[in-house]
Amino acid sequence: MFIAMEITPDFAKECREDALRKYEDEQQKVGLKMMMMGYYKAKSLLSEEGLKKVFEIDKKRASDEVFNKEFSQKMWLSTEEVWSEVLGKLMIKVTDAYGLKREHDIKFDLPDEDPNLDFFV
Repeated sequence: MFIAMEITPDFAKECREDALRKYEDEQQKVGLKMMMMGYYKAKSLLSEEGLKKVFEIDKKRASDEVFNKEFSQKMWLSTEEVWSEVLGKLMIKVTDAYGLKREHDIKFDLPDEDPNLDFFV
């Protein structure tokens, strides 16, 4: 049961900052999990030829630090792109479930001081 309380600008700011901290804590965990799920799902569907290609690349990653770094960056960029798409769709579903009116109850544009919520853009 919620107790009625006054929502002041300071309290609202504190709530948003707390939510942003929690979001950032979870973002990396979910991103890594999402990337690994994609990797394993793709690997589960490989033909013998596809498996050979993956093994060759993984072997090169293990022996070539520069290649591994470049490959990892490419994987992270792909994950971030997909993350943004999925999270944007999920945020719309969440706001709809709460009956929130865009631009009245929730703003999807980014404040300059809050660049970490870029999944709305």
